[in-house]
Amino acid sequence: MRNTINGYAAKADTIYQYVWAYRKRLMPGLTFAFLRSLMLAPLPWLFRVIVDEHLAAADMLGIASVVFVFIGLLFLHYVFAVKGARAIARVMANMNMDMRSMIYHKLQFLSFGFLDQQKTGRLISKYAFDTLKVEQTLMQLLNQFLPNVLYSLMIIFLLLTMNWQLSLVLLAMLPLYGFARFYFFGKFRVRNQQARLAQEHLTGTASELITALRLVRSFGEEKQARAQLDVTSENLARSRFELISVNQSFGAFTQVSTQALSLFVIAGGAILVMNGMLTLGTLFAFMVAMPIILQPVQMFAQVSEQYFIGQEAYRSIKELLNSTYVEEWKGQQRLPNLRGDIKFENVTFSYPSKDERVIEKFNLHIRSGEHVAFVGPSGSGKSTLANLVLGLYKPTSGVIKIDDLPQERMNLRWFRRQVAIVMQESLLLSGSIRENIRFAKPDANDEEVRRAAREANAEAFINELPEGYESEVGERGVSLSGGQRQRISIARAILRNPKVLILDEATSALDYESERLIQEALERLAHGRTVITIAHRLSTIRNADRIVVLRKGRVIESGSFEELVDHGGYFKELLSAQDRPVLA
Repeated sequence: MRNTINGYAAKADTIYQYVWAYRKRLMPGLTFAFLRSLMLAPLPWLFRVIVDEHLAAADMLGIASVVFVFIGLLFLHYVFAVKGARAIARVMANMNMDMRSMIYHKLQFLSFGFLDQQKTGRLISKYAFDTLKVEQTLMQLLNQFLPNVLYSLMIIFLLLTMNWQLSLVLLAMLPLYGFARFYFFGKFRVRNQQARLAQEHLTGTASELITALRLVRSFGEEKQARAQLDVTSENLARSRFELISVNQSFGAFTQVSTQALSLFVIAGGAILVMNGMLTLGTLFAFMVAMPIILQPVQMFAQVSEQYFIGQEAYRSIKELLNSTYVEEWKGQQRLPNLRGDIKFENVTFSYPSKDERVIEKFNLHIRSGEHVAFVGPSGSGKSTLANLVLGLYKPTSGVIKIDDLPQERMNLRWFRRQVAIVMQESLLLSGSIRENIRFAKPDANDEEVRRAAREANAEAFINELPEGYESEVGERGVSLSGGQRQRISIARAILRNPKVLILDEATSALDYESERLIQEALERLAHGRTVITIAHRLSTIRNADRIVVLRKGRVIESGSFEELVDHGGYFKELLSAQDRPVLA
């Protein structure tokens, strides 16, 4: 059911269309809202009955009977209000879940060329905060404003049956409110858009600077970071001030106009009573009905601000959901027996945000089961080639083939599940060690997890932890050392049992003992697979079948470790620059 609704909701361009996509699920709650309003509609009429009939006749029993009916209607109103609020709130919660699900689903398909240019905080703002704003807006509209509007309309209809002349005084004010809506709504829309963009900018900047606290403090640049954040905070404060000013202006207009309307109705009614054209009970009914009728008008300012907050939040979400910067892969073919043979054929690539080509007419054949290492200075294209193999970016020109099948014909999501990657900065997710290892294979049993940890040289330190495999790693694995995080990552890769293994500077920035343990684990992991190593420490690739030396996206040398050293070319220069005793 949810997938069907998601299809409708994903096409909704406005918040109204979004609500309409859920109309069937909202119907019970809206029905209760109607019944809740219906229970209160007779109250002004009951007041007229008390004054005109029972008060004049000193009928205590009659007054008591009306009071009894009054209390019964109030009780039913309470029951319907509670049930309606719960029903609407339940649907709102599901709608919010659907919205967040759609956002994260969309993120899985957006191209990294687009994502690389987005601040993480801005995306988080859309996922966490904008969805909440939409929920709060719809809850206020459907559970508060709409029932009050229904109630007011019922009361107006009742008053028309009592005295149409006095009712016309009420209706004569509607054009004035229509003008106010036209005048103020344009200002609300502009100010809310400015406030939303300022909020996104602040969230993105704050997320970036808070994440970089260690860097900021290490450089002693707290003042610079604070000043940068203060600028975005000031912009948000200014936009919020302008929004509040418009809101207060509309609120003051509403307050003055409603009081004036009350004066006209009461004064006009008093004149009609004196002329015998209106009973005192009917005037009393109008006086009771006035606050009810004006309540939606008085709520209008508050609801208007909340509506535009929700509308802007929804527009922000739709910007992401409607983004056309998606991965262009449409292939569906899967290979029955993936070997891991990879070919680059005249591949050229440049990042969307840059004109400079990172890879230039690149040709290379990595055979099944071969261990190939990419080396070269920063910016030579090493990591880019690995990303191209995974299909995270699409070549500007040329083709990459997997087992002679072009990437555009392959189901790349399936292919990625046959690949494992161990990165320089091992990314762990909050949760236990067991959960992090099992991430690569969710259906793995405990013995498979433990076997992977043993092969990754990780089980010894895991067993020393107080809770063993159930130990929490903290956000991004903060409770573990760099070497421990790396071994968990290797265990995760071992558990996947990949056909293709990518090692992205997997032993950089580690102490000697950690590097030794990790190198042993990597050698076991690499056996019998196609391996692509992106190397920083050149001594770690002695056992590679072939080393490909890159510079500015081109192959300048290729061969085994010994061949390249004997050749005395650029690779030997890089080796000498590292000042390590690898030639002894």
